[in-house]
Amino acid sequence: MTDMPAFTARNVSKFIVTSIIALKTADAAENVITDHTRFEEDDLVASLGSKLIGWCVADTVKPYSDKMVDKTADFVATKRANRKAKKAAKKSETTE
Repeated sequence: MTDMPAFTARNVSKFIVTSIIALKTADAAENVITDHTRFEEDDLVASLGSKLIGWCVADTVKPYSDKMVDKTADFVATKRANRKAKKAAKKSETTE
């Protein structure tokens, strides 16, 4: 079997970001294809071509989007840890 990444919030977030990039790019590509070619919105060429472009772009920017998700998750984890430490310090001060 293939090595599946762990099912964590961070990996799910990476998949969601990649999917959003692919879908939005596919929508934009389909608009360009239908506006500037003879193909209509419901043509197979326009549909498959736009999805292929979206997937290609999402795959190309995946290293950058993954890094963005990692930096954001690290930032949130640090802020959360700091907030918990402050709360614990405040709680220990009030119990003394």
